[in-house]
Order: sequence, then structure tokens, then C-alpha cells
Amino acid sequence: MKRALLLVAFMTLAGFLFAQNPENGWPQRQDRERISIDPNGQDITIDRNSFVWRPFDDTVGYSLYGSRYRKAKASKGWGVFLSCIAAPASAVLLVYGIDEGGIAPAVLGGVGLAGSLGGGIPLWVKGRRELDKTGIGLDS
Repeated sequence: MKRALLLVAFMTLAGFLFAQNPENGWPQRQDRERISIDPNGQDITIDRNSFVWRPFDDTVGYSLYGSRYRKAKASKGWGVFLSCIAAPASAVLLVYGIDEGGIAPAVLGGVGLAGSLGGGIPLWVKGRRELDKTGIGLDS
């Protein structure tokens, strides 16, 4: 038992010492100084042509997640449209109907406002949650 314990302790110590070696792992300071950024700001190259980091865009989202990404992005887009475009337009129609347009524009504006907010906010939240849940929410 003592031999096994001594052997495990020796292997652990050797692993700790190996981890402290500066030649292993992350690049040293002289390598980090060779980071270049594309003039357009779209690509980051480290250590000249070793590898390129690309920002997350639709191409990456479609290739990694396919229809799940497309559906989440469409849900979020429709939610934003209904909440930010259709709801204010319906509110303007509602106010116009109340002020001088009559009962029909007021009812139409009220129904449009309730429908666009009632449908837009859940779609927006659902799409945003799906994008965040899968780690693909780095888009705007």
C-alpha cells in the first residue's frame, strides 16, 4: 500500500512539474506580439498564417446548426418586426381612430396593437432564448 501511495504521489509531483514548464501550453510573449488583424476587422491571424479566427456569422450558424439556427433567427426577426414596426403603426392607427377616424380604425388599431405585441414579444423571446441556449446568440 505504501508503494502504491508513493508511486501515485511521485506521478502527481511529476505532472505538476511538467505543467510548470514554460515551453508547454500557451504561446509566450514573443508569439503573442505577432497577432495581426485584417484591415476590414473581420479576421484575426495569430503568428502569421497559422490559423484564422472568424467572427460568428450566418454561414457559420447554418453550417453548425442548420434549420435550428434558421428557425431561431426567423423567430427573433419576426418578433422584432411585430414589436418594433407593426405595434407602433397599430398604435398610431388606434390614436387616429380615437381622435377623428371613427370606430372602425380605432378597433382595427386596437386589435392590431394587441395582436402584434401578443405575438411579437413571445416570438422575440423564443428566438433569443434559442439562440442563447445553443451558444449561437452572438449575432446582433
